[in-house]
Amino acid sequence: MFKKAVMAFFDHFESYLCQFLLVFFVIVIFMQIVLRQVNMSLTWTEEIARFAFIWFILFGACYATRLCALNRVTVQFMKAPKWVTNTFLLIGDVIWVIFSLIMAYYGYLAVLDLREFPYYTPALDWDLGYVYLVFPLSFTLMAIRIVQVNVMKYIFKIEIADPDQEAMEESKKALNAEVEEC
Repeated sequence: MFKKAVMAFFDHFESYLCQFLLVFFVIVIFMQIVLRQVNMSLTWTEEIARFAFIWFILFGACYATRLCALNRVTVQFMKAPKWVTNTFLLIGDVIWVIFSLIMAYYGYLAVLDLREFPYYTPALDWDLGYVYLVFPLSFTLMAIRIVQVNVMKYIFKIEIADPDQEAMEESKKALNAEVEEC
């Protein structure tokens, strides 16, 4: 039971992190707006909101990868046999993994440079090397998620439904139900 809960947590780790970051930067920005209305200002709010937003975007991309929700151009495969579609999607995913690992590597090198020659943020006085950790972390996690999704798809034969497709299907059913009522 505990093992299953831990696995579920790590399967949705990016979702939890993104939810926290979204709430955090919205509260910080709202606080700054309210304080500006009373002629007060905090210098650090814009900087921390920007960093939280960047982390939100990159970890959100990881979570979208896990959900198979990132946009792909697949219209060219509509009439092709399933094996052709799967082959080209797998080739694309291999290229995507290579790209993610290259980005993680160069992000790691940037963090090492910033650790050797520290640069501090203007308002918060944070070491930028820690802020830039998001690049190697998120791109490594994205590569892991791409591999995870492909293992689920091709080895365990688990079809992961695209959330956008599911939403479209639900909308069509609701629309058809409304039309039938009339």
